[in-house]
Amino acid sequence: MNDNTAYSLVAANQTSYAKYFATYRKNIWFRPSWASLQEMMLDASNCYWIYRDNKRVGAISLTSSELGSFFMIPPSTLTVDMVNFLKNYAIPNSGDQSKVEAYNVLAEHINVLKSAGFEVLDTRKCMIRPTEKLEHDLHADFISIKPKLVHLPSIVQVMNESYRGGMDEGNLDTYRNDVSYYFEHNRQDELLNASSVLVDKKTNEVVGFCLISMWEDMPLVYDISVKPGFSNQGLGGYMLYKAISHLEGFSPTIRLFVTIGNKADYLYTKLGFLSGEESSHLVYRDRAEK
Repeated sequence: MNDNTAYSLVAANQTSYAKYFATYRKNIWFRPSWASLQEMMLDASNCYWIYRDNKRVGAISLTSSELGSFFMIPPSTLTVDMVNFLKNYAIPNSGDQSKVEAYNVLAEHINVLKSAGFEVLDTRKCMIRPTEKLEHDLHADFISIKPKLVHLPSIVQVMNESYRGGMDEGNLDTYRNDVSYYFEHNRQDELLNASSVLVDKKTNEVVGFCLISMWEDMPLVYDISVKPGFSNQGLGGYMLYKAISHLEGFSPTIRLFVTIGNKADYLYTKLGFLSGEESSHLVYRDRAEK
């Protein structure tokens, strides 16, 4: 791959790659079993073994200018020269000759990538909690209704207002696409009944929502948000308690993702969600781009 280095990449057989991934990649997202980790990767593509001096030392998912979910095979460890090899391999194969992104980077690999010129864009973690029947009243000024496609514009508006200026800020098209995708792929009554759209009785305004989806055969909080002017009224807690309660008997657990630094992290912990390990999204830009 690169005649000036001892490193090389070899396309991996999916079955073999899945077995190694399930064994050596940390289960940071609370996947339910070793078997589920292996099964998830059986359909993975663009997977490669990393060789150093003709010895297999790790593996990576590599697509154009993206490095994803790499892991090392003991006793090998990630090094700066290995990251530089991967970076320099990816750049010529991408449409952007100046940028490489690295996804789902484990905490122990952050400093190595930073030493190779990468910078952290954001860090997330998965959280998990058992489902159970819980009592939690909704403020008398609001009602909770089942989400429907007709609520899409109102949900997008809540996202636009609540995420503005924050670490999860996007644009209207992104919000619309995310909500549209949710309604297209999550039509089970169990999920929609566990979800919420909160309406202000006085104004008939949608002020918050919580959408519950399925991810890898387990419920996931797809998105949850409350308009800024309606915070500190227990609305977020109510929607989560409702989801936890409605899913009892349907699934033993519920998961969510949170960006590190998001103040909602405190609420999730307060409601009994357990934090998993962190993973980060990093980017390398050459000097001209910086």
